[in-house]
Amino acid sequence: MLLELRSVVDRVLAAPDRSSRGAQPPIRLSQNEMPWAPADHIVAAMTEAARNAHRYPDYHRAAARAAVANAMGLDAGRIAIDNGSGTLLHALARLVCEPGVHGVRPAPSFEAYAAALSLAGAESTEVGLDANGAMDLDAMLAAVGPETRIVYLCNPNNPTGGMRGVEDIRDFLKSVPSRVLVVVDEAYREFVSAEPVDATVGLLDEFENLVLLRTLSKAHGLAGVRVGYAAAAPRIAEALRRTSVGFALNSVAEAAVIAALSAEGMAVAKERTAVIVSERARVEAALTAANVAFVPSQANFLFLPGDAAELLSRLEARGVLARPFPKAGGARVTIGLPEENDAVLAALT
Repeated sequence: MLLELRSVVDRVLAAPDRSSRGAQPPIRLSQNEMPWAPADHIVAAMTEAARNAHRYPDYHRAAARAAVANAMGLDAGRIAIDNGSGTLLHALARLVCEPGVHGVRPAPSFEAYAAALSLAGAESTEVGLDANGAMDLDAMLAAVGPETRIVYLCNPNNPTGGMRGVEDIRDFLKSVPSRVLVVVDEAYREFVSAEPVDATVGLLDEFENLVLLRTLSKAHGLAGVRVGYAAAAPRIAEALRRTSVGFALNSVAEAAVIAALSAEGMAVAKERTAVIVSERARVEAALTAANVAFVPSQANFLFLPGDAAELLSRLEARGVLARPFPKAGGARVTIGLPEENDAVLAALT
């Protein structure tokens, strides 16, 4: 053990010091973050909230929920908001699961689904994706049994970027027993170009067992603030609000929500996501021309099939940080600024 420790220390000391003054910072395309800092009016709102940090935030999150409801065209009674959408998907598992019941989840997909079901004491069935890197809805439906209480759908899927359209989701919901909660995680919904961004919202009027999860981390560029929200039937939204930890949404985050979902904030997000979608199309076209394999995406990233370690090595040689998914057979790279994407193309082509 001591020899192994010395070996690790030796490797670290022998590695180049990337923190030196002349070193170039890495191109961070591993976390699906937006490449821009929050808009000035959002920063101003958060700064003002910080000046009043000696006061508690709104326990009921009324203003933040109203901002979400207005942006989605829904009643505020349908909205629950919390410290990231990951917190909400865990909360939903706790609402409907206990030892002896069952959940269905996709794979490869967001790792939090498995953790949420496990922590709630539920068994779970892992269902693979279809040929396009999207939910295999037929296989997921076949996995639903008498003890199933919850199904997670990631749409577009992370890390592959594949998506099922609203009509496919509607057909799935028609086939699933109404006792089963269907959670559609739409963290990347604002980057969808195949159909209107709000196409799925109308499903809430048709299916009381549907929950839509969204976040301000991606399109709104507020990953560090930690805000996610759920849109659902009023009874489900109320249950989420009643079981949430008090003051989990801090006052700085609440100010960010209200500013981001204002008319000005929505305009900024629309402009920025349009740049990412355009860059996604450019990168996909260049990879196609170079015969480089990728999964067509409806998110702000691309999945590259192949040896994950080799892909990461090629990208790192150009200063690009990507995310390996060895079990999924590839790596994921975020779509960034044009010059960042050019580095990706140089590494791959």
